[in-house]
Amino acid sequence: MGYEMFVTFAGDYVEAHSTGDKSLQTAVALWTEITRVCAEHHCYKVLGIGNSTTAMPTMDAVKHEQLFKDFAITLKYKIAWVELNREALDSVKFLENFLLNRSLVNGKLFHDVDEARAWLLK
Repeated sequence: MGYEMFVTFAGDYVEAHSTGDKSLQTAVALWTEITRVCAEHHCYKVLGIGNSTTAMPTMDAVKHEQLFKDFAITLKYKIAWVELNREALDSVKFLENFLLNRSLVNGKLFHDVDEARAWLLK
C-alpha cells in the first residue's frame, strides 16, 4: 500500500496522522515532522493517529530507543497514540511498553481518538 503522513498544529496540541506500512524509515519521517512542528509552535503535546496496514517489525520497534534519543524526544513530550487498525495493536503495544520501560516517553496508547485527546489535554 505504501505510506502517507501529515502533521499539523491544532492549537493546543500537534496532531500527526500516519497510514500504511510501518517501518523504521516511516517512523523517522514521521518523527522528523512531529519534532519540527512541536519546536516551531513550542508545543510538546502530540496526538498521533495511526492506521497501520502492516505491523512494524520488532527490530524496527526496538530501534525506536535510539530514534527517540536522536530526535531529543524526552519526557517533556506528552504523547497520546491511537492505532485504528485493531490487527496492528500488538506491535504498537509492544512499542509502547518498550519505550515506557526505558522511561523514554510520557505517553499512552488508546483505541479511541476522543479519549486520547481528553487524556492529552488534561
